[in-house]
Amino acid sequence: MPEIFKHIKLIEVYADIAGHRKGAALGLEALRKSSAKTDSSYYEKFVTQEIKQECIIDESEFEHAKHIDKVYPVISQLSHKVKEMRDENLFPIILAGDHSSCAGTMHGLKMAHPNDEIGVVYIDAHADIHTPYTSGSGNMHGMPLAIACDIDNKEEAINTLTCKEEEYWNKLKNIGGNEPSIKPENIVFCALRDFEKEEDSLIKKYKIPVYTVKEITYKGIQTVVKEIFKKLSYCKHIYISFDVDSIDPLYVPGTGTPVTNGLSYEQAMQLNLELIKNEKVCCWEMAEINPLYNNNEEDSTRVFKILERVTETLIKHY
Repeated sequence: MPEIFKHIKLIEVYADIAGHRKGAALGLEALRKSSAKTDSSYYEKFVTQEIKQECIIDESEFEHAKHIDKVYPVISQLSHKVKEMRDENLFPIILAGDHSSCAGTMHGLKMAHPNDEIGVVYIDAHADIHTPYTSGSGNMHGMPLAIACDIDNKEEAINTLTCKEEEYWNKLKNIGGNEPSIKPENIVFCALRDFEKEEDSLIKKYKIPVYTVKEITYKGIQTVVKEIFKKLSYCKHIYISFDVDSIDPLYVPGTGTPVTNGLSYEQAMQLNLELIKNEKVCCWEMAEINPLYNNNEEDSTRVFKILERVTETLIKHY
C-alpha cells in the first residue's frame, strides 16, 4: 500500500434510524457495488472501520427525539473513532447513512483539537439545526448541528420533553466535553433551501452564511469556495459534510428527503473538489444515499464517482 493511502481511513456508518425514510444504511453497500461494477479498486486502497446501529424492532418510546437511545451509541462510537484517527494525524473519510451521525464527527474533531477553532462547511438542502424542543417530526437527522453546537433553542419551543428525553439529549450534546464542539458562527451552509422558522431564527441569530444554489450558480464555484475559506480563515481545521440531497433529485433521486431546485450533479462534484484542495480541511463526509429511491442502478454509481474523485483530489493535495 503506497504511503499516502495509509494517511486516509474510511469509516462506514451503517445507521438510518434517525431518518424520515429508512434505507440510507443501504447506501454504503450500494457504493461498494458501484465500485466493483466500475472495476475500481477504491476499497482495496484504504483501511475501513464500521459502525452499525442496534437492531430496531419497536417504535421509539421518544416522541420528540425518536430512537435517541439508539442514536446515542452510534454518535458516541463515531466521535471516538474520529478522535483516534485525528490523534494519529490521519484524514477520516466518513460514509454515513442518515445525517444525524455527523454530530459524532464534530464531537470527535473537538475531542482531538480541544483548543482549536473548527470550521464546518455544510452542503445540504436542510439546516439540520432543529432540537427536540422545536422539531415537528422528532426525526434526529434534522438535529446534528444543534447537538454539536449545544443548542436547545427553547425560545422557539413547541414541545415539552420527558425527563428521559431531556437526559439523553443533554448526554448527546456533551459527548465532546462540557463546551460546544462547534461554534454556530463557524458554520457555512451551501445549497440550503428547505428549513423551518425555528432554524431560520438561529441562522439569523448567529449570522451563519448561506450560499443558495442561485448564488453558487451566479458567482461560480471557485468564487464561492474562496469566500468560504476567507470567512473561516481564523479556523485551524475545517470539516466538510456533504449530504447528497444538496443535489437536485433530477440528477440524484436516491435520497430520503429530496428537495427540488438543488445543485446540478456537476456543481456538487466541483464544489467538493475545490473544497477538498484546501490544506485546512481535515475531514470529509458524505451522507444520506438511499438506493431504495433510485431511478436506476446508475444513480449510486454517479454518487460513487463523487467519492472517488474527491478522494483522488485529496491525495494530490494532502
